[in-house]
Amino acid sequence: MKCPKVLVVSSLLIFCSALHAEETWSLNLHTFSHHFSEREHGKTWNGTNPGLGLRRDFGNDFSIQAGFYKNSLSKWSTYAIAEYSPLSVGSFDAGLFAGIRTHYKKPVEFAGGALVRWRVTEHIEITGRLSPKTCSYCSGFVSAELGWKF
Repeated sequence: MKCPKVLVVSSLLIFCSALHAEETWSLNLHTFSHHFSEREHGKTWNGTNPGLGLRRDFGNDFSIQAGFYKNSLSKWSTYAIAEYSPLSVGSFDAGLFAGIRTHYKKPVEFAGGALVRWRVTEHIEITGRLSPKTCSYCSGFVSAELGWKF
């Protein structure tokens, strides 16, 4: 359990050490998720998923993000993803994300799906994610993040 926390803290420190005024960074607050299928053995999915992530944008359509959250199995997970969002209409961007997540039934698993990001103001963003079912015991889901660009 200590190793993933050390990994996340180390990643966040590395990201923060490279901060420059001309780069775009966001701090993201993970909020909730909704699953499309029932969980096995009559259990329920945890839909309250608090956590934090740090995202670094490389131009207008590519970014990387890492962080931690309380997952749908009520365990603390870490993750690292890359995002590609080439579609932009007004204050909305859309695209795909892919990466890894920890502490589900396997120590490390694939994470991926589609995303839509709404730039509410210059500094506030809301990101919605749609992920398909990626394993036998998983469920497809939608989730939401609130972001603050600094």
